[in-house]
Amino acid sequence: MKILRNISAICCALFAFSACDSDLNKVYYNESEVTPAVLSGVAGTYTLDVNKVQSTAIEFNWTKPQTGYQAKIINALQMDLKGKNFGSATTLYSSPDKGPYAITTKNLNDKIAKLLQSYGMEVAVQPYEFEFRISSSISEATDSFYSNVESAQITPFIGESEYPKVYLPGKYCGWGDPDNSFKQCQLLYSPNDDGKYEGWIVFGNEAADGWKISPEASWDTSWGYDKVDIKNPAAITLATGTGNISCYNKFSYKFSFNKETLELSAKASVDTWGVCGTHNNWGTTSDTPMTLAYESDTSGNRVYYLTATLDLKADNEWKIRADNDKGWANQFATDTVDGDFETGNDGNFKVTEDGTYTIKLYFNKVKAKVTVSKK
Repeated sequence: MKILRNISAICCALFAFSACDSDLNKVYYNESEVTPAVLSGVAGTYTLDVNKVQSTAIEFNWTKPQTGYQAKIINALQMDLKGKNFGSATTLYSSPDKGPYAITTKNLNDKIAKLLQSYGMEVAVQPYEFEFRISSSISEATDSFYSNVESAQITPFIGESEYPKVYLPGKYCGWGDPDNSFKQCQLLYSPNDDGKYEGWIVFGNEAADGWKISPEASWDTSWGYDKVDIKNPAAITLATGTGNISCYNKFSYKFSFNKETLELSAKASVDTWGVCGTHNNWGTTSDTPMTLAYESDTSGNRVYYLTATLDLKADNEWKIRADNDKGWANQFATDTVDGDFETGNDGNFKVTEDGTYTIKLYFNKVKAKVTVSKK
C-alpha cells in the first residue's frame, strides 16, 4: 500500500507539473499590446496615363505590425473613396509581409473603376479623393486592426492604352487594298516600347498561305521570308524585298519580333484551343473546342477572339488551354487575363448559376481579355 501511495503521489506531481508547463506555453491575444502597421509612400496627387499602363502608379510601403507574440498576420492594402470610412473598401494587395508594393497604372485604374461602379458612379476623367490603409488580421476570431490613413487625389483614365505595334497582314485576314487589309489583320505589341514585339496570333488554318510583317498600316515597308524547306522553325530573320512568310502551318503561335534585328521567334505553337473544367471532368473527355471569330470596333478594326458556347452548372470551374494538354503548357487563367468574370480556385474561372454560357477569349492584346455571358 505504501508503494501504491508513493506512485500515486508521483503521478499527481507529474500531472501538476505538466499542467503548469502547458499553461506557460500558451499565448494570448492582447489588444493593448498591438502595434499597427505604419503606411507611407502616398503622395498628394496622381494623374494616371493611359499610355503608361505598365509603369508604377504608386509604391506603397508599410512597417510590419506587432501583436506581442509570434503570429502570422495578413496585411491587406485597402482603398476607398474619402469619407466612406472604408465601408466598401477594395483590396489592392494582401500579404503576410511588410511593404513595399508597387501597383501598376493599369491595375490601379481598374480598381478605381470597379470601386466607383460599386457606388453607382460613372467613371470620368476627373480627380477623385481616395483613402488608403493597411488592415491587419490574425484570424476570424479577432478583430482586424488598422494602420494610419493616407489620402490622395487620383485622376483615372478611360479606354485602352495605345502600345507601339507591328501589323501582320496576310491571307488569313484577306489580302487586298491597304485600308481593309491593315484594319483586318492581327498585331504584335511592344509593351515597353523597346523595339521588341510579342503576342498570340491565330491564323486558323491559313498560316502557310502567306503573310508579312509591316511597321505601319502601309505597304511602303514590309518584311518577309522566302524559305519554306523547314517547317515551323524556332526563329527566322526577315528581310525587305522578299516573299511571303509561308514556313509556318499551325493554328496559332506566340511570336516575338525584334524590330532592330528583324528576328522572328516562335515561342509557342498550338493546334487547338479548348475549355477544360468540371463540365468535362478536367480533360477526362475532350476539351470543349474554341473557334476563331471576330467583330469590329468603333474604328472599323477587326477584333479577334476564340469562342465556345457550353452548358455549365452552378459553381462549375474551368480554364482555357491548348491542345488538350494535361501538362497545361499553354493556358489562360483568371490571374493572366482581364475581363468581367467570376473567379474560382487556383486561377479557375467559374459560374454561379446553371445556364448556357458563351466564352470569348480576346487573345490579340498586350494582356488577353475573357468575357463570360449567360444566354
